[in-house]
Amino acid sequence: MNYLHLLNKNGYNKNILLRLVNNIYLIKILRMKLNVGDVLFESMSENIGTITNIFNHPDGKIVKIRWRMAGHLPHDTEHSYKRVLRCVKNEQYELTPKIPTNNEPEPGN
Repeated sequence: MNYLHLLNKNGYNKNILLRLVNNIYLIKILRMKLNVGDVLFESMSENIGTITNIFNHPDGKIVKIRWRMAGHLPHDTEHSYKRVLRCVKNEQYELTPKIPTNNEPEPGN
């Protein structure tokens, strides 16, 4: 979202606006959680993955992802929760959170 363009129309200082936008972005990253149903996009291979399961393991949480690529059969992979979250934060994966329907509670509630 480009907040800078909207706020700058009102004559705000550009440096202050840049800091504000960066702070909003950092807050989103720090509060980020992975949930079942979230979609990941890996731009190098153009894979699209859906998180199908998150479960506990003695070494930490494990995330199961079903990857789909055009012209290929889907395949499942398992990664540590921390690794997937780090890839999202480093922008190797793009995360699209699942939007709950009216019948589903939001994750964490």
